[in-house]
Amino acid sequence: THTQLYIVFAWPLEQTLLDDDGDLAFKQHEEIMCSTLSLILQTIHTKSSHFHPFVFVITHHAQLNIGSDCNLITSPIIGLARSLMIEYEPHRLKLIDLQASLTSINKPIFARALIQHMMNSRYSNNTSEIVLHLDTNENQVKHIKWHFEMLQKSVDDDNNKQEKSKLEQISIIPKRDADQKPFRICVPQSRFLSELTWIEEDREKDLLPGMVEVRVHCVGINFRDVLKSRGLYPHTRTFAQSDEDQPKVNRDTEPGSDFVGTIVRVGPTTNFQVGDHVLGTSSLGAYHSHIIINSQLIIRIPSECPLTDEQLCGMPTPLLTVIYSLKYRARLQAGQTVLIHAATGAAGQMCIQYCQFIGARVIATAGTDEKRRFLHEHYGIEHVFNSRDASFVNNIRQILPQGVDVIVNSLSDNLLKESIKLLAYHGNFVEWGKRDVYHNGNLSMFQLRSDCSFHVIDFTGLVDHVLPIIRLMLEEAIDLFVQCKLRAVEPTVSYEPSQVIEALLRCNSDQVMGKTVFRITSSDQPLNINKKQSNSLLKVVSDNTMFPSEVCNQGTVLISGGFGGLGLTMSRWMIEKRYVKHITLMSRRTLAELEQSSNPQYDDWLRLKRTVNEYNAHVDVVQADVTNFQQVHDLIVRLNQSSYPVRGIIHSAVIAEDRTLSNLTQEHITRVLAPKARGAWILHQVTQLTHTPLHFFIMFSSIRNHLLELASAGYNAGNQFLDALAHYR
Repeated sequence: THTQLYIVFAWPLEQTLLDDDGDLAFKQHEEIMCSTLSLILQTIHTKSSHFHPFVFVITHHAQLNIGSDCNLITSPIIGLARSLMIEYEPHRLKLIDLQASLTSINKPIFARALIQHMMNSRYSNNTSEIVLHLDTNENQVKHIKWHFEMLQKSVDDDNNKQEKSKLEQISIIPKRDADQKPFRICVPQSRFLSELTWIEEDREKDLLPGMVEVRVHCVGINFRDVLKSRGLYPHTRTFAQSDEDQPKVNRDTEPGSDFVGTIVRVGPTTNFQVGDHVLGTSSLGAYHSHIIINSQLIIRIPSECPLTDEQLCGMPTPLLTVIYSLKYRARLQAGQTVLIHAATGAAGQMCIQYCQFIGARVIATAGTDEKRRFLHEHYGIEHVFNSRDASFVNNIRQILPQGVDVIVNSLSDNLLKESIKLLAYHGNFVEWGKRDVYHNGNLSMFQLRSDCSFHVIDFTGLVDHVLPIIRLMLEEAIDLFVQCKLRAVEPTVSYEPSQVIEALLRCNSDQVMGKTVFRITSSDQPLNINKKQSNSLLKVVSDNTMFPSEVCNQGTVLISGGFGGLGLTMSRWMIEKRYVKHITLMSRRTLAELEQSSNPQYDDWLRLKRTVNEYNAHVDVVQADVTNFQQVHDLIVRLNQSSYPVRGIIHSAVIAEDRTLSNLTQEHITRVLAPKARGAWILHQVTQLTHTPLHFFIMFSSIRNHLLELASAGYNAGNQFLDALAHYR
């Protein structure tokens, strides 16, 4: 008989450090190693209820706080042992990690230190995990106290907050102070609407011939302003121009185009005078207190114009798009039929009014009962159908069996393809949408066989290239308002400059009607602006780089365990809060299983689908096993060859199945550990092998592997591996 028995579990010492070219044999190493330790403890528990030998688990570079080395292979046993400590005899299961090379560990000095600390640890509690580190300079082994710094704040985060707090702000009344303190909007590099700020701006001293400076009273908000602010506007380089010949101003970060203001300076060879009240449009941004603009892009506002500045400032882009589309492209005639999709916005309402002025017959669609009722009552349109599904196709065929002469479209995907089938002989399809154009959508030419025309309208390009037409259309628009042939869009909702974020969010909602505008220098409400943009401001706004345009607009976020509650919730959060447009959900389950009403995540899936529709996002569902290297490799290669390559990884695959020590089996440990650990490693390895330039690689672990918690051994072993992999990456 033995009065005391010591068991040293040193198997982890046989596992060498891993590099990216290595291969983790999970079955042989992690899973069997973890199940063997649990089997040893089970056997002790079974043989005797009062005899519990000390068990020392010796690992090699498995604790993560020392140095840069990290042994992924042995890390899960740390999480496993922490969970088993609570079921094994108190204070008899010990963790000792050796932080030295294998050669150094074999030295007598290290062996003596190890034995000494093993004996001393008999009198310490379970939380005293030992780390032994060989100091080669002093040739001695040091005992390092192990503790978890889970809530340690980032020094960079603290510095950023200090920098942000140092930004000097001044409060102004724009109507009174704008000439002395000119200002403009600042779009942050994070592209979050919530981080938009106003900053002080220097005014240019010299004006080139033909240019004027305008003090901007108010501006209209177009949906592309929201896209530009969020980094989602599908602007492409100018055709046939080299990089050095591209415009110096980054139009993708300059929201705003339509404005009303007063001229405060004129350059040579212009027909305007200081004090002229003008309406204009610009492709270089208008969210400024003062802008310099080509005089071809503005027009005097006659005193007899019945519209207010707020009503008028939102008109150029919607109305000029309508005039150009219907007069110059479709050549609309009295008596023709026009189908206007999603007709309650500013452009849709202007299109209705212009068609009625010409004498055309209008049919419309809208997305809600309220919007359809508005079109019936406000514009007297007899036939208004639902724009959310293809039911309008059969309805229109019944009332117009010969087809529609002109279709003004802003719908996308299948609804566009269904709409084009409604064209009459010699019909004109006017495409206002951007989605199918910049997504390189497919269109059947067969639908245009009856001498039909398809027009893609790009008003911004028109402003850049065809100035004389812009001036002519501005004159026509003003005349139509003066003659009361057209009236203001309803409702027109005005905001103060301090409410610019709320104004853009309103414009971003698909539930609103009419036009959203905000005052700038006509505002008599206080406005806080940052003093001249400094390096510190640039640092603050550029720190959040996880969700740039390359991720949100041009890439795909791949989520493993995508059908779980966490994957579905993260998808919805990224779409709503970070405006991510393309997400791929990977799961072993099928879409049919997800859409079973008995599925616990069914409600989460329905909420995600509603969010996807509301934000015009795209979620792809793929059946693949994250623990299968070939399936993961094939999926990532396919996505990287698409228009939206993988730019972010979220690993949320998990099997939550708690068991106590007496019920643990190797099969259970493998089943629980594999999705977390093996799946994470395969995602890491495949993205390395395919040279995928990720902006983030997120793994959902848990604080539970830092706690002594009952019945979570396999789960916490996986969590510990994720912590180690994050440290390793």
